[in-house]
Amino acid sequence: MEPIAVWVRPDEEWALVHRCGTCRVVRLNRVAGDDNEMALLSLAARPMARPPFPVDR
Repeated sequence: MEPIAVWVRPDEEWALVHRCGTCRVVRLNRVAGDDNEMALLSLAARPMARPPFPVDR
């Protein structure tokens, strides 16, 4: 399972979005208290750092 994103649930709890490298199924897992905060923030900021469309303006 590869972490691909972070999702904030309606109750403001964070969850990791994982995708299986073999079957490509996507699953959600709650963030644990001992997870690396900087890695979580890096995953959360990924869409802003590398948008899926050109940003020319």
